[in-house]
Order: sequence, then structure tokens, then C-alpha cells
Amino acid sequence: MKYQIGDRILLLSSKEEGTVIDLVNDNMVMIEVKGTTFPVYLDQIDFPYFHRFRQQKLVNEKPRLIPGDEIKVDRSKYEVFKTDKGMFLSILPVYQMDGYDETVKLMKFHLFNDTPHAMRFYFQIWLNNQMDLEIKNEIQPYNHFYLSDLMFESLNDNPRFEFTFFLKEPQSNLAPSAKYSWKIKPKQMFVQLQELRSKEEATLTHVLFEKFPEKAPEPPKQEETVAKKKGAQPVTIAGSGNFASLLSKIQLQPETTLEPKYEVDLHIEALEKNWKGLSNIAILAIQLNAFQRYLELAISHHQHSLVVIHGVGKGKLREEIHTVLRQTPEVASFVNQYHAKYG
Repeated sequence: MKYQIGDRILLLSSKEEGTVIDLVNDNMVMIEVKGTTFPVYLDQIDFPYFHRFRQQKLVNEKPRLIPGDEIKVDRSKYEVFKTDKGMFLSILPVYQMDGYDETVKLMKFHLFNDTPHAMRFYFQIWLNNQMDLEIKNEIQPYNHFYLSDLMFESLNDNPRFEFTFFLKEPQSNLAPSAKYSWKIKPKQMFVQLQELRSKEEATLTHVLFEKFPEKAPEPPKQEETVAKKKGAQPVTIAGSGNFASLLSKIQLQPETTLEPKYEVDLHIEALEKNWKGLSNIAILAIQLNAFQRYLELAISHHQHSLVVIHGVGKGKLREEIHTVLRQTPEVASFVNQYHAKYG
């Protein structure tokens, strides 16, 4: 027999090397190639050494010189400058065979950052007004991030994507954060998927923003001193603007160190003894200031829940509290409801 068990051999048909593991008969051996075992005839294999020798070049050929190669090229003239095209979603439909036709099984979503800014982002998927998934992560400039799959039948569950982006390196002319929401419309998505197949393209694109929003100019201040007490600082209220941004402009009486609470009562009489005579806007500012401080304490102490008692009234305090909660990435969910203990 020409071969013995353990010999290295070359499979003539594919030029792959293997090993003889068994002798079947005088005309056939069992070999293993890349983890696969199968029998071959002796005329289908050979020793690999001659093949290896022929593959080696004994003398390396000198590179062919072309006139002009000795001139150094200024590569900087040909550098491709990356542009700021914004943030967008790439949607890849995955198909499956349904009888004789292909149907969409699910859709894969990737987030593309085609901007020069590194960002932290907070992402949520809502189905039937209930949060189904949340992601907190970072995305680098000119890079992409795999978000999630969405089953095709989930289009009937009113899917909504919520994004909040934060600049890792704040820019003086840009807003510190930006929120974007996308409600997927099933009918519109069906049409886009049909057009995608007719064009023989692979992915759909949904633009979240083309430019990161610029910092909003501060509105002109119209100051009004609403309360003065012995040993207290005046409460300064801006004449217009969102009350959530108003909190940073409020100067309250110096206070002792606060302890975190699981129940926060925002009724003005529970926060301020001498509240009578204060205007409605001053009362609202004091309530929001207290809510913001206890919310930050709850986050820093890793509380799982916080009960906020805000009363009924005209609903302005409730609306402002909901605005703050939506803009706070650490808040997973919140609900406004009647409670037997609090009303």
C-alpha cells in the first residue's frame, strides 16, 4: 500500500490537504479533510509535497516600475471629508417563504450616526402604549448601532419609537439634548416595502434629524419679586417660557440637607408656611422646585418608585411634572391615577 495511516495527502480535485485515518482496501482509503471524513480512491489523492514545492517561488520578482512612480503623491488632496448628514434609521426586512410567495417575517432596525458628534442615546419601543424595550448606550461619529428586531405582525400594535440624544461633548451653539418620536403607520410601511421589492433594494431609511438642533435663545426676562421673608432670598420668576426650565432661575430660602422620600406631597401648604399672598406662578414654581429636588434624590439613591401627590386643580402642575418625567432618561415609566389613600 502506497499510503499509511497518518500520512498527509492532497485531494486532487479541490487541492485541499487532509490526513489518512484508515485503510479500506487496496484501492481505497478513508481520509479527513477540515473535520469531514469520507472514503476516496487512491487515484484521487497524492502526497502534497510536490504541490507545495511548485507553489513556492524561488526567486521573488522585482516590482515592475512605471514611469512616474518615483514621484511622491500628496495624499491630503484626495482625502474624503466626512459630512454631517444627520441621524437616521436603517430598516432591513427579513423575508420567509409562504407557499409560493415571500412575505416579510420581521424588520431589523439599525441606528446610523452620520454626524461628527459622539452621543449617548436613550431608546424605547412602545407597543399598544406599553413600553416593550428600552436601551441606553452610546454611538460614535460615522458609526452604526443595532437596535432591535420588530416582528411584522407588531405593526398592528401601534408601534412607537422614542429617542433622546445627548451630546457627549457639549457644544456652545448646540442644544444639550434632543428628543424624537416616530409612530410607524402600517399602511405607509406596506407601500414602502412594496416599492423596496420593485426597486430590488435591501433597506428602507427613516431620517430622525438632518442637523442636531441648535441651542434655543433665552427669552427676555420679565422679573417679578413675589415674596420676601426675614432671612429669605427673593423668589424670581421669569415672565414666559416652560416651567421646567424655570426651576434653574428660582432662588429659594436656604434649606437644610434633604433626605429622599418615597412619598412627596406637593400641596403648597406642605411646602411653604407663609404661602398666602403668593401668586399662582410663584406657587407653581415652588412646587416644581420641590418635585425636581426629590426626583433627583430618588435617582441618586436608586429608588425603584416615587409617589407624587399633586392634587387636581386645573392640571398645570400635573402637565409640568409629566414634561419633566418624559425628559428624564432614568424614569422608566410613570402613571397618573386615582389612589384610595391620596385621592
